[in-house]
Amino acid sequence: MKRLLASLVLFSLLAVPALADRIDGSWCAGALKRVEITGPKISIAGKPAFEGNYTRHEFLYTVPVGEEHAGDQIYMRIHGEEDMTSYTIKNNEPVDPIDWKRCQGVS
Repeated sequence: MKRLLASLVLFSLLAVPALADRIDGSWCAGALKRVEITGPKISIAGKPAFEGNYTRHEFLYTVPVGEEHAGDQIYMRIHGEEDMTSYTIKNNEPVDPIDWKRCQGVS
């Protein structure tokens, strides 16, 4: 009986879907902020995509020349399938957090 119970517990743990699978996708923060991450490319507010440093759960990029805050580094990290936080890096410290959600109706 103990063996059966242990097998059922193990099976139920394996059946739980993985959270925080990938940072890729469309992210929204309020009505006006939107980013699209596809592998090492990011597009901000529908502008042409550019490259950043990508991992499965994180993204780091430098704000392009010609944009507000050009040269700043932005670090993003997911905290679950639907939640992400971005930070501006100042003096090697993350500051000014912005909370993001997966955009509704878009993957």
